[in-house]
Order: sequence, then structure tokens, then C-alpha cells
Amino acid sequence: MRTGEPEAHVDLTFECGQQVVKRQDLPGFQHMRLQQVTTTVAKTATGIISVPTSINALIVNFQGSAIARTTSQGRLILVAPRSVTFVRGGTRLIVTAARGEHVSHVLTWPAGMTPLLEHYVAGTGKGGSSTRIVACKPIDPQFMEAMQRYETARNGSVDYAEPLMLSVVYEIVARLVTGGDEVQLAALPPDLPETIRQLAGKVRSKPSDGWPLKDAADMAGYSPFHFSRVFKQLVGYGFHEYVDRCRTEAAVELLVTTDMAVDLVASTCGFGTTQGLRESIREYLGLVPSELRAVPEAFDVKG
Repeated sequence: MRTGEPEAHVDLTFECGQQVVKRQDLPGFQHMRLQQVTTTVAKTATGIISVPTSINALIVNFQGSAIARTTSQGRLILVAPRSVTFVRGGTRLIVTAARGEHVSHVLTWPAGMTPLLEHYVAGTGKGGSSTRIVACKPIDPQFMEAMQRYETARNGSVDYAEPLMLSVVYEIVARLVTGGDEVQLAALPPDLPETIRQLAGKVRSKPSDGWPLKDAADMAGYSPFHFSRVFKQLVGYGFHEYVDRCRTEAAVELLVTTDMAVDLVASTCGFGTTQGLRESIREYLGLVPSELRAVPEAFDVKG
């Protein structure tokens, strides 16, 4: 599938022609363009995303996972659910979409519309030239306030929706291109009670530990039953799932940044078996460990 109007669209081509990508323009913008993009992927599909030189793109990913690279051997960018990705104009990416439902918003704007941002992005690389033509970070918790403004602008509930959206672009893109990409599967609310926040930090720093519920409850100063209820109420999912998410997050980091064997990654991160690691990654990302490391060589991102 290839969309028309390449000067106004982010172009998406899948290797498999059976992928149906639905686009819906969201109203309320004159100089910027906001589209909702949805698709269902029955099995992992690889394709190309092209962003014309004249525009920049900010992709707000709500559901579904994807792997992106600028070349078949280039740096891997894992686009997880609830993340934001900046793609600079003139960039083409090899993208592998994971199984399942995908829902994203694609915001595009003329590069000349944000000259100060263009100057800032161009200065983030060594020697004054930018190497961050694509960057990705989780929405939670660092972009939550910006996303509240994003939703206000997207809903058209204010007369100044486009200037408000422009302020969102400046904040998010500037923060995206500063520092490395991030994957966070165990996001936490920013206003947790101190005891639970400290416990959650200990789990994240040592996910391979056993973390029995009783020990965790003692550390937080609750009975196991009360701790289980309070944690789920505050975080949105149970303590055991939080531990599993932290282990999966650590494993994904090792899989995409090292050549460590999968079974060693599993044991290092606290999974009892390699199958346990495989099932967790598939549950949270719709992928399996081998897919995090393999991108088809046949795609030509230069043409």
C-alpha cells in the first residue's frame, strides 16, 4: 500500500500488499496536518516509511509495537505502545510492525514553520550537525503534561489549537533529540506514595531478584493483601505484572544492545526459562526475541 500526495503525507509501503492501513484526517489545523493511522497486523510485516524533505513528523503511538532502522545494519529504534517518535524530513526507515492492532497519530508540519526548532535539532549532533534524524521515548511519565496539551489541541476545544499544538511540538521534539532512545514497559504514575515509589525503584534496579509479594509488602509497610490492592489501584496493574514488565524491559535492552545469547538474557533478567522471556516480550510488544535482532536485508532505503 502506498499513499498519494507524497509532498503532504508520510509514505508507508509494506512488503506484503495485504496490509490495509486506514488514514483519517483529524480537523482543526490549517498549516499542520494530523492523521489517525490504524491497521491490524496478522503476522509481523516489514516495510518502508518515508518522510518528505519538506516536512517533519511526530508519531504518537498509542497501541502496537514496531521496530525501525535507517538502514538494515543501523541503530534499532523500538517504538513501544504509548511512545512518541520524531522523524526528521528526508528520512526513510525500515519498519517492522508487530502482530496485533496498531493505532497512531501522525502529526506533520512544514520544516520552515519551525525555524528555531530546526536550528536546535541541527545543533544536537557532534560538530553542530545532527545525528538524531529519528528519536523515540515513552509518553509516561515525562511527556504527560505535554500530552494533555496535545489532547486539548487535538480535540479542537480551544480557538488557538494550532499554536498550542506547535508548543507541544517544540517541547516534545527538543526533549526527544536530547539523550538516547528509551523503552519503558513499566511506566509509573509520578505521584505515588514515597514508600511505593522507593519499592518500585528497587524492583526496576534489580528485576532479577525473586520479589515475593510478602517481602515487597513488608518493604512498603503494608499487609500483603492490602499492598496488592493498593499497588494495583495506584499503578493500574498488579505488583507481579510490574516485576514482569521490569524484567522484560531489562531483557529488551540487552537484546537490542548486545549479542548476548537469549537463554543468558533470560536468566540474567530473572526469567525462569527462555520460553518465559519469549512469552513476556510477545505479550507486551507483539514480537519475539529473534525479531528484535533481525531486519530483512532486502529493503533498500536509498531508492
